[in-house]
Amino acid sequence: MNEKLVLEKIKNSENAAFAFLEQLVNLDSADDAKGGIADVCHSIGDFAAALGFCVEYITTPDQPTQVLCHRPNAGKKKVMFIGHADTVFPKGTVAKRPFKIVGDKAYGPGVADMKGGLVTALFTIKGLLEAGWDESEFTFLICGDEELSHPHTNAVENFKKYALGQDVCFCMEPGRENGAVVTGRKGAARPLIKVKGIASHAGTAPEKGISANLELAYKIIELHKLNNKTTGTTFNVGVMKGGFMANIISDYAECEIDIRVKTIAEAEKAIKDVQRIVETSYVPGTSSTVEANKISFMPFETTPQVKSLYNLMKKEAKLLGQEELKETYSGGCSDVAWTAMVGTTSLCACGPKGFGAHTEEEYFYTASLVERMQLLAMTIMHLQQI
Repeated sequence: MNEKLVLEKIKNSENAAFAFLEQLVNLDSADDAKGGIADVCHSIGDFAAALGFCVEYITTPDQPTQVLCHRPNAGKKKVMFIGHADTVFPKGTVAKRPFKIVGDKAYGPGVADMKGGLVTALFTIKGLLEAGWDESEFTFLICGDEELSHPHTNAVENFKKYALGQDVCFCMEPGRENGAVVTGRKGAARPLIKVKGIASHAGTAPEKGISANLELAYKIIELHKLNNKTTGTTFNVGVMKGGFMANIISDYAECEIDIRVKTIAEAEKAIKDVQRIVETSYVPGTSSTVEANKISFMPFETTPQVKSLYNLMKKEAKLLGQEELKETYSGGCSDVAWTAMVGTTSLCACGPKGFGAHTEEEYFYTASLVERMQLLAMTIMHLQQI
């Protein structure tokens, strides 16, 4: 296979890639713009269909669209790309600050996180196919509610279902500003603990009250004792509410917890620890319940297979004359967790070099779009080395 031809095809597609990126970025696609999410998915589906993909739109009533694009090629290396069509920016943001290029940076809502990554995947595949590459079976699955941790769709089940049996998976979250890809991520949970007590006047009848606030305070102390530097597990009670007035013993209190874990074993332990603390009454007479005591994103563990795929990509970056490809570990979460969970060798942050995700200053370096496409293409062409 002529590698030079692949690289040329990708380079020559740069203008078309930016034109398609502008089209995607200029679609509001937050949770309050589900029609925009659908439009992003249909734009991608149309693009993939023109490349010979079978396209399926996965819908849930009144919820974000997903799109599954598959180009079968029996007996060849199975390559999967994953991503999300949603952003965090509400309807109307595009009208205020649409896509633009200023100097060496591309700006716009979701330009890096992760519409730039979606375009990178599509045009990588397009360049390979137009150059005659026929040694891969491609799958591209895009969800519409990643930013909310998939509360109302079956995206998690689909990521696991369609990743099963794939040889590799590239998650198209933005690359770090220095170009690093992500070889490991923490998992996360967001339990909500609710405590009930008995209200009473704090001055005239304190003995008749049972303080939910006090019970919650004991629970918060116990939760923070679970922080473990050795395992990397962290507990943070970031939000707490309780009581109504200073002269009333509180009959209700609640707290929201952020939990981060590095391994699936630690994730399972964390959930059990929360349940144990919820079931323990430190102040007799109180009762407690917990909601959402589950892992919303599993950790993406750094395995020898992940390192092998990273090392191959690092080698190809060097051969292309690109800067040294670095790796990093992230405390944040992504859907790469689900593909890795079913045993598919995965890498994350394979999109262009970006910065400022979820802010008005979000951008990616324009030169990194073609660089990333070429790097992914060469990595795919040499997967037999791992």
